[in-house]
Amino acid sequence: MEREITVTERESGILTKQLPLINRINDGRLRDLVIKVWVMLWRESPYHDISEAPNYTTELIGKDDETLVRHTNAVVKMSEAIARQFQQAYGSNLNYDMLLAGSLVHDIDKLVLYERQGDSVQLSELGRRESHGEYGAIVAEQVGFPQTIVNIIASHSPTLRKTLPATIEAVFVACCDEANFQSYRLMTGKGLWRKLE
Repeated sequence: MEREITVTERESGILTKQLPLINRINDGRLRDLVIKVWVMLWRESPYHDISEAPNYTTELIGKDDETLVRHTNAVVKMSEAIARQFQQAYGSNLNYDMLLAGSLVHDIDKLVLYERQGDSVQLSELGRRESHGEYGAIVAEQVGFPQTIVNIIASHSPTLRKTLPATIEAVFVACCDEANFQSYRLMTGKGLWRKLE
């Protein structure tokens, strides 16, 4: 059952300004789904300005100003760059709409799973009940995304991955997300994240 939502022109305009690579998705239905899921979870989030949504909890990074929008834009660009190099090297046919859409929504659930509490970022009540990646995949499925995109969301998290990537595009998003996360930790002096078993 698809979740229904009507996106206003204002919301769409704000979102495509913050995440301009949405406009590079050629498939109009897929582009609309990306906008729809962002707007839907943005409305459910505590953030009036989408650019205020945090990307990391204080546990993962410490006190930090990294935003979900900046991280998402970086992962989209990184994924596309790797895909282009891979395609050039191997002549492989890749689905760039899938890659762009998947990288644009890979962390969509952070809008509702993370919340600012004073000068720290913690899991929200929902975030304490639902797992990052898994919750985003559930919402994406409810909105009507194809299973290839649902898999990108479910398989991307370097700290919480329970599902393996099913496509080359999903591998690129997962690798770029982890590269961005680990590089950001090093850049901010936190050291590499080591998943505790």
